[in-house]
Amino acid sequence: MTIAFTHLRNRSFFGRFQTGFVGWPAFFLILMAWLPTACTRFSPANGQPDLSAERMVAGLRQTNAGLTRFKCMAKITIADAIRPVQSFRAAMAGRLTDRLRIDMFAPFGGSAGTVSSDGKHLFLVTHPSGEYYKRRFGNGSLRRIIQINVTVGDLLEFLVGRIPMDDGFLARLSPDKDEAGIHLALIDRWGKIRQRITVDASMHPVRSVWFDSRQNPIRTLMVVGQQEIDGYILPERIDLSAASGRRVSVALDRYEANARFDESLFILAPPSS
Repeated sequence: MTIAFTHLRNRSFFGRFQTGFVGWPAFFLILMAWLPTACTRFSPANGQPDLSAERMVAGLRQTNAGLTRFKCMAKITIADAIRPVQSFRAAMAGRLTDRLRIDMFAPFGGSAGTVSSDGKHLFLVTHPSGEYYKRRFGNGSLRRIIQINVTVGDLLEFLVGRIPMDDGFLARLSPDKDEAGIHLALIDRWGKIRQRITVDASMHPVRSVWFDSRQNPIRTLMVVGQQEIDGYILPERIDLSAASGRRVSVALDRYEANARFDESLFILAPPSS
């Protein structure tokens, strides 16, 4: 009974398909005509490679390629529309791609708090309350801590003078050049700009804006000033901002390139009571 019912149901379906539409031969002709149009909806317009843009992307990826570890002092400033500006002195250490520690000091002395990542967990300790948080690394997002959609890996790239870029996007140089510099756009498969990078006359990045799929800006990075440390060109300050108005600035000082440190530095134990 089940087999007979299935056979009848399939027969009825194909019968309706052939009489209600136009039949199999015509269906395939329509399908073959539709496919090229459909494919263009899922590919960037003008999909030919822009060799100049691709060379720029390759060069940006190789910026400070030998720099994978660092220690430095920093001034961190946090501001938004609803809270007073907060500034901290901080000691920072990092190793690409997922080890980071930031020890923040209170304005009048003593530790204000520590943020750390050992690649498996994110840690946060607040002082002097002694509150302790530990959670799985996941994608390494720091949004809950700094209220900006940025990951540990992104922040480490910024702190060694590089701009994170998605591998799957098509690169295009803007034909318009202005006083701000040369503009590089990274375009997704639907032809939407997902990142716009501005470089100066020396091909050093000075600004990057990331966009969501609706072309709304997610975050903006400004690179302010330059300093040379052991042959590496590094920013004097990085300014991160979100569409919400949240802003985090990190001014780098006493930077030590490829510093040595123990891996235990990035693992935070609960504060002793």
